[in-house]
Amino acid sequence: MGYMDNYERDAYGIVAFWLRNNLEHGQFFDREISHHELELARVNQSMVQSLAGIWQRAEAKQGDLGMLVNESEQAISEFRNFLTLGMGKALRCEVIVSTPVALMDHMIREAEESQNVFDLMKTGGQVLVADSVLHESVFWLRQMADHLAFVQHYLDPTNYELQYKVRKMTHKFERLFLQANALNTIIRKPRNQLLPVLNTFRQMVITETKDLEKFKLELDALIKQCAAITTAPPDLLEHLAREAHHLWRNLEEGITT
Repeated sequence: MGYMDNYERDAYGIVAFWLRNNLEHGQFFDREISHHELELARVNQSMVQSLAGIWQRAEAKQGDLGMLVNESEQAISEFRNFLTLGMGKALRCEVIVSTPVALMDHMIREAEESQNVFDLMKTGGQVLVADSVLHESVFWLRQMADHLAFVQHYLDPTNYELQYKVRKMTHKFERLFLQANALNTIIRKPRNQLLPVLNTFRQMVITETKDLEKFKLELDALIKQCAAITTAPPDLLEHLAREAHHLWRNLEEGITT
């Protein structure tokens, strides 16, 4: 299919991954702001431009890494605060946007997770493999289930077979998310070894997430051929597939990035 998760998984690549994620969130959000909300659109555009400039430097590995991390952290923090304010206004029906509140919350959680990753980079913190598997599973499995719910939201109701397939996959990832949360309390700290039950779960998630990435790319191809009726933003499915790839790679490598 020609798609690959092609960011380098060095320090600059990790910063670029998170910057690109937040940048694309801003671009998707821009598409769904009503033309009545000129100030909201203006501020969002400013956030997008700021994130794009820093992302381009991270992609090119330009500048001091420490300064780049600090700039990224600041820009994403501002974007997070902007989304949080917008979500609060949406809950009080004070703004007109077609983005579901759940999707705004989804974007905020990813912004917060990027802050956690930057903190690890700045402190040089190390995460045990078992802790990493649980953390990545708890965080990203919820995001994967969200992705499928949002895909269903964008798909035309007449895509009956696709709607059915997406619902089945959503339920699967919701169950995996519940299992990850259960293991997070069943396997108590200190987690000095990867217990067989956790390793079995890890392998299950890797397999299912690879299948999910494949499905997202197949749907992306249909959308680009105008062969599936949808209101999904351009390149949304590639964005979602890249995050699925990120999850299973992290689980395979036993790291948090």
